[in-house]
Amino acid sequence: MSTKHKEKLPYLDLIRAISAVAIVLFHYSYVFFEYAIPGRGTNFLRFGSGDWGGVFVAVFFMISGAALWYNHNELLNFKDILLFWKKRWFSLFPYFYLAWAIMYIINSRKYGIWNWGGPRRNYLYTFFGMDGYFSHHGQNYYCLGEWFLGAIIWIYLFYPLLCFLFRKCRWPATFVLTFCYIFNLYRTLFSSAPDTNIFIVLIKYYNSHITISDNMCLWTCFMNFWLGMIFITYREKLISALTAAISLVVCLPFLIFELPIPKIINCTTVAFCFIIMLAFISKYTAKNRAFSKVVSVFSKYSYGIFLVHHVIIYAVMENFKTQTFNTLTAYLFFLLLILLILGVGMALVKAVDLMISFIKRPFNNN
Repeated sequence: MSTKHKEKLPYLDLIRAISAVAIVLFHYSYVFFEYAIPGRGTNFLRFGSGDWGGVFVAVFFMISGAALWYNHNELLNFKDILLFWKKRWFSLFPYFYLAWAIMYIINSRKYGIWNWGGPRRNYLYTFFGMDGYFSHHGQNYYCLGEWFLGAIIWIYLFYPLLCFLFRKCRWPATFVLTFCYIFNLYRTLFSSAPDTNIFIVLIKYYNSHITISDNMCLWTCFMNFWLGMIFITYREKLISALTAAISLVVCLPFLIFELPIPKIINCTTVAFCFIIMLAFISKYTAKNRAFSKVVSVFSKYSYGIFLVHHVIIYAVMENFKTQTFNTLTAYLFFLLLILLILGVGMALVKAVDLMISFIKRPFNNN
């Protein structure tokens, strides 16, 4: 695996930071709807042809694909692959395990029972980081983060294959992946068709066993991740005033009108347009040192934010369900909330980093 130093790309931090804040704002807005909080909330939920949560989750997958391909595009042998998986494991699981353990204890005290998530075998979902991703199968010990964690783990597992395909047969693989991505969104059209051939039978079998929602399906996640790899590969051609303007024109109809296109495609399209526009904007925002510092902090701790934001939002807003908000006070309250979430996310990351450093110290001395 190549260890060559890579130039830092400031727009990756900007896109990651904005995505983190936008996803928190989306879930904060949803709580106003879920709790029926009086007055007016932030209402950052839907646009003409989709929802903001879907867009910025897609952006997160794209930026993950871009960053991973930019930094790890030479997995040349099995040793490289094992080293890559090891690094990815340490980048995800220690933080998840500590945060989950804290929430597990809190929930156990709340429910008065330790096995509130069902049989002991359900702990395996959490052990592998898949409790959120497979929560549609029934109750387990999912209490932290989101399904996104399970999806990114799957992507990391398949990344050596994606890396090989992208390097050896980029455009044929793009065609096949796009076909699978689109076909998956329309597969239910065949559910009522008569069993006239093996093709229909296989589709019905697939539909009966793949019950996960389209936005969580791996074909959708792979497509968004792959687009990020394409973006970073052709960044010199894609990042310009012209492409930013074209991206704005392309996404405006999706933002304004309710188009007769699957929501997943709408979100993917808007997300790709957004990363092009944000990458261009970063040429100017990077010149502001104070703004760049804030962006860098949110980007660095985006995973910690992602892990803790749900539980903090619900814990805080539970105490304000009967308060009346207007748009201004809702956004001001969000500002305080995002700072709290950032602080907790930072504390989580720093605590785990200290623990790992302490554990490694005896080995480093040897």
